[in-house]
Amino acid sequence: MSTSLPVRDHRDAIEKGARLGYLARAAVFIVIGTFAFRTAFATGGGTLSEEDAISRIVASPLGGVLLVLLAVALPCFSLWRFVQAIFDADGYGTGAKGIATRIGRFVSGLTYLFLSFYAASLLFGLSTGGGEGGGLLNQWAPLFGPWFTVPAGIVMLGVAGSQAKKAWSGSFLRFLSLPPAHARWMTAVCRFGIAARALVFAALAFLFFTGASRWSPDHMPGLEDALVAIGSWPYGWLLLSGTGLGLVAFGAYALILSRYGHIRSPDLDPTDALKRMGA
Repeated sequence: MSTSLPVRDHRDAIEKGARLGYLARAAVFIVIGTFAFRTAFATGGGTLSEEDAISRIVASPLGGVLLVLLAVALPCFSLWRFVQAIFDADGYGTGAKGIATRIGRFVSGLTYLFLSFYAASLLFGLSTGGGEGGGLLNQWAPLFGPWFTVPAGIVMLGVAGSQAKKAWSGSFLRFLSLPPAHARWMTAVCRFGIAARALVFAALAFLFFTGASRWSPDHMPGLEDALVAIGSWPYGWLLLSGTGLGLVAFGAYALILSRYGHIRSPDLDPTDALKRMGA
């Protein structure tokens, strides 16, 4: 005797959640990029971490409404990253490169899960200030100690190279269905945004490689520190302003993904599995 269970296919819900999550990611990067650009031309200005960006969004006139949206949308994006990593929603496979990409998706999911906790803490009045640079790494650093900086630097350098290659080759286009009338400028914006993110990861790699003497275990370098480092390089104001515009473009890339991206949600309906089990 078999039992029929009312099981729903959640692919549509996952797709909607992923698109909402891309919108939240866009908001965070647009705010960070805007402040990085302004910092390049301001005396005494400061760059922002992801947590600081959320705090700035909250401080806007519609901050309360936007905070509720972030508290909902960021967990959705985190969940989408986990689905991409665990169920290989993007079809990267089980080769070395595919596994590395999926691990990166999983780590990204953890990062945005941390940011969603931060947004929720603001929503419920558990935190009032911006986080320090380093984000999720600040929570893990004491477990690994200062030697964590070298392998982390290698990973960041690899991510920087991967992002640069992605921008140059245009491989990201396989996840997009752009309208023909706007495809050219949208592609250019996406390339610029991804290239700027590659520069940020390269700066992070540099900071990690020099971390044994410059960073304590309870404060590992993060996005905010990377932007500060870029600003300190030769012609730093020019690099920082360009990187700021690039991060705004990366936010636009997230907006484009939200609207035109292929959300290849796997079938999580367990009906077939239950049938095979004779349920």
